[in-house]
Amino acid sequence: MNHLQKNNETYLSHLLFSGKIGLTLICRGIIFLLHAVLPICNIPKSLNLKNTTDKLYEWNQYTHKRQRR
Repeated sequence: MNHLQKNNETYLSHLLFSGKIGLTLICRGIIFLLHAVLPICNIPKSLNLKNTTDKLYEWNQYTHKRQRR
């Protein structure tokens, strides 16, 4: 599994990291869809678009640090 070796990960660490990102984005996406249908439902500050993009940036930085050159 070249992808795992390149990213210096085991199967389990890849599963947990990718799964966390996927579930986080799905949950935040549902919150944004709920807000689209019912604008009266405010998005919590900890889940807003700025926080989401900041989190994605952190995860991206983590993956770059972990990669084998």
